[in-house]
Amino acid sequence: MADLVTALQQELDALSRVLPAAVDAQWTAAPVARPREDTTERSKYRRSEPTADIALDLDRLHLRDQVVRSAYVLASGVTSLRAARRGVESALTPWHGEA
Repeated sequence: MADLVTALQQELDALSRVLPAAVDAQWTAAPVARPREDTTERSKYRRSEPTADIALDLDRLHLRDQVVRSAYVLASGVTSLRAARRGVESALTPWHGEA
């Protein structure tokens, strides 16, 4: 059981290192080059829409989805861990001879 707790702590540490960047990045478009049609007319007639470009960025949407899903997983994990801790505590109390 101690090995499982250690593994869990290591995963939480790893998540804590990447989470700030993911939380910040979920609201901005990915900083990667986008394929475009290379025509001279594009410059004349294409209107720049930065808000739509950010809102519809597929990489950003995927990251946002993963952040939201991860929050649900973590909330469920907290509930499960709390139940495990309480179960061990409640089983340990009578073993110590306490009422």
